[in-house]
Amino acid sequence: MGVTYRTRSFEFDMPSRSNRLSLQISASLFVVFGLGFFGLLVIGNSAMNLSDREALSREQRLAARNLEAAIQTLPEQQRSATVWDDAVNRTKELDIEWMDENLGVWMEEYFGHNENFVLNEENNAIYASAQGEVKALGFYSSRSDVVAPIARQLRQRLNKAATRADFSYETLAEIQAVRPVELDDQVAIVSVVPIVTDTGELDQKLGSEYLHVAIRYVDDALAAQVAEPIELDDYRFDKNRPEGSLAGIALASAGGNPLAWLVWAPRTPGSDLFFELLPVFTAVASAGIILLLWVIRRLLKFSRMLEDSERQALLDIDALQKAKQEATAADRAKLNFMSVVSHELRTPLTVILGYARLGKNIDRMPASETLLRELKTNSRDGDIATKCVNDVLNLATTGMEKIERSGEHLLFLVNQLLDYAKMETGRLELDTEVCDVQELLEPVIDQMRVLTDQKGLNLRSSIHRCNLIADVTRTRQILINLLGNAIKFTDKGTVSVLVEETSQRVNISVSDTGPGIEIGELKKIFEAFHQADLSQSRNAAGTGLGLSVARELAKLENGTIDVTSEVGVGSTFTLSLPKDNESELEQAA
Repeated sequence: MGVTYRTRSFEFDMPSRSNRLSLQISASLFVVFGLGFFGLLVIGNSAMNLSDREALSREQRLAARNLEAAIQTLPEQQRSATVWDDAVNRTKELDIEWMDENLGVWMEEYFGHNENFVLNEENNAIYASAQGEVKALGFYSSRSDVVAPIARQLRQRLNKAATRADFSYETLAEIQAVRPVELDDQVAIVSVVPIVTDTGELDQKLGSEYLHVAIRYVDDALAAQVAEPIELDDYRFDKNRPEGSLAGIALASAGGNPLAWLVWAPRTPGSDLFFELLPVFTAVASAGIILLLWVIRRLLKFSRMLEDSERQALLDIDALQKAKQEATAADRAKLNFMSVVSHELRTPLTVILGYARLGKNIDRMPASETLLRELKTNSRDGDIATKCVNDVLNLATTGMEKIERSGEHLLFLVNQLLDYAKMETGRLELDTEVCDVQELLEPVIDQMRVLTDQKGLNLRSSIHRCNLIADVTRTRQILINLLGNAIKFTDKGTVSVLVEETSQRVNISVSDTGPGIEIGELKKIFEAFHQADLSQSRNAAGTGLGLSVARELAKLENGTIDVTSEVGVGSTFTLSLPKDNESELEQAA
């Protein structure tokens, strides 16, 4: 009876504990789901507002820049006809027909100036036109109250410029006065420039210059000139500050008061995207709620089957053991790679440390001892002393050069690892330019000749001048990789560099007389870390990234790297890059 009772008690309590656990899990899921959904809404709204503000700020910056450029363009347009000896002579002669054609019609038709005036030295009008038609001089009286102060300001600047030590007639051509103003009920931009000689051969008395006045209305044409290049929507000029959802920038007077506003309907990329995705978010949320309810129902239904958890735990343990084995294998691969890298880094470090120690004890070198001995004996033989000094300097220079080369090699290896990491994340960028293949190759060949001399190899090159489009630094990196591999795997014979060109490409081939590459390995040699996985001698080891990085760099330059090889004969790697034909055509012309 006791046993039966305790068994029933266990069967009764077990579902109760399971139900409580299921309810706790269900409540937790509801809370997590609700907080997550609310968090997504908050983040989405913040991102939407940030994107909209950034878009508006960008539109305002571009619009302000274009408006200022449109204002400052007026004097430049005027100078096309005012910095001219003919203009000086014809205005003095009061040649109305000439002034109308060049200072009126020309300005209206080609530059869109709405009104044009020519003022004499007393700032009185001698020519007036509006909308391409010659007007009576009395027409200027309706504009004189606004134009006259600007003209006086220009003449003050002319007089001030004349007092400068470096004053010349060219200085007058650069002086201008530009100001947004109100003309009756029309906002306009007034630009005043002097009519001056372009050769300096005319004798112009300072203060007697005639002035050209250009007036451009602030209208729809100007709004289009400012807004269309940056693709603003529903743009116009308005005297009132924009309200509601509209955006705008002010066209201010010299005193800083807004005369008009360039108004447009700003883009709202964040809001647009949010509302486009809102149905998707709603559908996902609905699906999530349905899924959550289904999960809770399943939890309640199988709450008594806790033994599944134990079985699952056993499965998890087994999976963890497999994961551990895989992690162990990954660690071994990592250690193998680090071993290879450390070997490659150790070689230049050994050279650097060796020559550093040599430099530390340079006074014990035979050349230094000979020099000291000559100095102690007070020898007057200058040739011997000079030779001893040269020997010591040559010894130190040779050591420093080898330290420098080893340091450059060490930096090359580190940069190779960094380049691979950048390419893996898509952050590597190139700066291509037109360059001469001979200027590109010669420093690389000089640098690699040290390695061929150390191994007793012949380094031959056949290079002729031609232009290609490439990133100089990255292309040299590719060639150093190709030449370095050729020298590393060649024990005797020749390493050669050959440049050939076709109508569209420049091909740089690096050939060696090394052992060659098996056909089955040709497809693998450009894989990352492939060299590290080969069971070759340590003397020929590398990071395994050189060819992989080289091919990726070539692709970024719109180039290719191809390889041909024959076992026992040698290998040839060919870098093909785009040829620059335009520079050659220009030189031929």
